[in-house]
Amino acid sequence: MLLAWVVVFLAAATPWLEVLFVVPAAIIAGLPAPTVVVVAAAGNVATLVPLVLGLERLRAWWRRRRGGPEDAGQGSPRGARARRVFDRYGLPGLAVLGPLVTGVHVAALGAVAAGAPRRATVVWLSGGVVVWAAVTGVLTVLGLDLLFDPEQLPDLGLRELAEG
Repeated sequence: MLLAWVVVFLAAATPWLEVLFVVPAAIIAGLPAPTVVVVAAAGNVATLVPLVLGLERLRAWWRRRRGGPEDAGQGSPRGARARRVFDRYGLPGLAVLGPLVTGVHVAALGAVAAGAPRRATVVWLSGGVVVWAAVTGVLTVLGLDLLFDPEQLPDLGLRELAEG
């Protein structure tokens, strides 16, 4: 049982997989949706916090070294996209759109590069992760209920494993 939850946590913590992929995959595999949402969101946020703190330190080092504003994250198309979202919608917009447009980790890079305060960045982006995990969980459950008879879904043995 624990192994299934560790896999969900680690998969959600992995950049590029994120909760938008992990939550539906785990629910389709037979794990209970509410727990999947919580574990996946926790996994994603668990890597977000140290990333923001590390990026903030890197930004401060870069400013000391170069003596001026930096362009961290602007060299990649995803980083530039995160910066455009930040410039247009601010940190709340980046928190809502970041997981969809760039992924939350690149959104964090864009926010820190834009000079957003680290505490606000962590709070807003974590909130965005939680909201998207919940929305994805609800949509997955609703979609499965509309499209399939639960008895027709493949049994991967995870439901029994999660129930103990």
